[in-house]
Amino acid sequence: MFPLLKYTESQVEEYVSKVTDPMVGASLAKERHDWFDLLNLISPAAYGFMDEMRGKARQARIKYYGKTVSVYAPLYIGNTCVNSCRYCDFRVQHSGTVRRNLSMDEIRREAEAVRATGIDSLLVVAGEDPRINTVAHLAEVGRLLKSMFSNLSLEVAPQTEEGYRELFKAGYEALTCFQETYDRERYKYFHPAGPKSDYDYRLWTQLRAGRAGFRQIGCAFLLGLSKWRPEAASLAAHAMYLMRECYEARVQFAFPRFCPTEGGFVPEYPVDERDVELMMLAFRIVFPQCCMTVSTREAPEFRDRIVQTAADNMSAGSKVTPGGYAVLADRDVAQFTLTDGRKPSAVYDAIRANGQEVVFKNWDNRI
Repeated sequence: MFPLLKYTESQVEEYVSKVTDPMVGASLAKERHDWFDLLNLISPAAYGFMDEMRGKARQARIKYYGKTVSVYAPLYIGNTCVNSCRYCDFRVQHSGTVRRNLSMDEIRREAEAVRATGIDSLLVVAGEDPRINTVAHLAEVGRLLKSMFSNLSLEVAPQTEEGYRELFKAGYEALTCFQETYDRERYKYFHPAGPKSDYDYRLWTQLRAGRAGFRQIGCAFLLGLSKWRPEAASLAAHAMYLMRECYEARVQFAFPRFCPTEGGFVPEYPVDERDVELMMLAFRIVFPQCCMTVSTREAPEFRDRIVQTAADNMSAGSKVTPGGYAVLADRDVAQFTLTDGRKPSAVYDAIRANGQEVVFKNWDNRI
């Protein structure tokens, strides 16, 4: 559980098991919500209220995001990694992944291919390799890409607060870091070696980035590694803490569901689509102003539906290997399996078909 939360996993599970229909109805009727409302809305009793939750979430989404859907693309600049995460194909022991770190020229070519699709918001992703992906290198990448994109985000190894200050100066304004699991013992099992084995350092990543000036700080856990309801309760507590401590930044949620990998890892706690939707609806209702991303790991039909009720942000045409857009266009040795493989234009068409507007950037460099 999130360390500052005074409740244990068993207490959370006991509470949600006892949530009644009137408790769910009372939470839905409120205008302002607390942590216990989140528990009520992710409880088994909430399944019977999903239509009402879709309506409530849609109202909140329209209030703060209108009929718009922001789109972005991830750009993997390297997949060498020194960690030993048991579930990831980028782990140092996995021999099936072709390892490469893109040169600056290759990064430029990849970026140009993404930019040609109309996307103006880019997420820079890299494996944790302190020999290659230093703050200085990531800053150099940021300065190159900032001349091409209005919004740059990072999903790389956790950095110090001073490191994040340098990266913010280089042009990055948003950050995403998956805690993977808030269960400390399971975290230790899944991350037996490497810098990522430090639970606490990873946990306070968003806090350091927020203090360094980042305008958006993304939180998530990897669905499937632990029981999802205690994980969701921890995510909510984490977000509430960050909203107090980093009040100038905006919190963003993601709900990445474990997908098959070449390494063959099978999650102990698989999560189905209905549970993902319930969770996303609950978080939209309780955290109406926060950003929310729907992963490319989900099916096209689900993604098109959930951006109408809960999510406001989605990727389009994602490639999850270094060079996947232009340098290695004929093969994609990926970190995980993509479920939505549509071209960007098809994603845009689907958004517009639902009466929504595609937003390619959050702000203009000239402002």
